[in-house]
Amino acid sequence: MAFTLESFMLIFQLTFHVILLLSLDLFAPIPVSATILGNETDKLALIEFKSKISDDPFGVLATWNESFPFCQWVGVACGLKHQRVVSLLLYSQKLIGTISPHIGNLSFPQSFNLGDNSFHGKIPPELGRLIRLRQLNLSSNLLQGEIPPNLSRCSKLMDLTINNNQLKGQVPFEIGSLSELEVISIHRNNLT
Repeated sequence: MAFTLESFMLIFQLTFHVILLLSLDLFAPIPVSATILGNETDKLALIEFKSKISDDPFGVLATWNESFPFCQWVGVACGLKHQRVVSLLLYSQKLIGTISPHIGNLSFPQSFNLGDNSFHGKIPPELGRLIRLRQLNLSSNLLQGEIPPNLSRCSKLMDLTINNNQLKGQVPFEIGSLSELEVISIHRNNLT
């Protein structure tokens, strides 16, 4: 079989691109959630979330342990196909704590409702990684600091409810890029 210069160059280019892609994969950070752990990443994110809760008077997080699959934990709903978290609904459970930045490791949530609890500290900017999020309710908590500008990365967000907190500063200009936003509730804060 005789190789022409054209076929040799094609093989060389293909080999070069494969080597380039492999070398990029070796040195670029690979999201563990997307490659090895699958839905285990969701479980770990929820465990980290629970670790930041200092008081759970109703015991709603009692099921959040190894005895139950995480998709059966109270307040957690998973999609049927991939068993990934699609919503976290812990509204009005009297939870006290901070919102773990690890919650940004969830890859499929569409609804995130922690309203009417006693979460304090800042809104983690990692929430901006929840690109499928449609509803974010953090209302009636004790959250402080500024609204993270990167919430604008949640391009599917339709409902942003963060009223009745202690947030300060300006509403980030970037929030205006949320073209699907229908509800924005920011009253009863210290916003300028």
